[in-house]
Amino acid sequence: MQQQQQQRRMFTAALLALVFLLAAVSTTEAGKKEKPEKKAKKSDCGEWQWSVCVPTSGDCGLGTREGTRTGAECKQTTKTQKCKIPCNWKKQFG
Repeated sequence: MQQQQQQRRMFTAALLALVFLLAAVSTTEAGKKEKPEKKAKKSDCGEWQWSVCVPTSGDCGLGTREGTRTGAECKQTTKTQKCKIPCNWKKQFG
């Protein structure tokens, strides 16, 4: 009987601590100033479309690929990127 009363007191104390903690957090959050969100710049630039990697020499190794995108206000509509083709891509597995 005494053990049950002690368990109830501990439960009540834990519950009160939880309520106090939640009240403190909500008060802290309410006091913060909301920052105005930055307006996202709307761009008519499309997503980059990439070609396949073309090796500089031979069938594998370092190479380049070209990317393009559309859009009247895009600063850059084409670009070249380095890429690498593994030399074991022709091996048969099995």
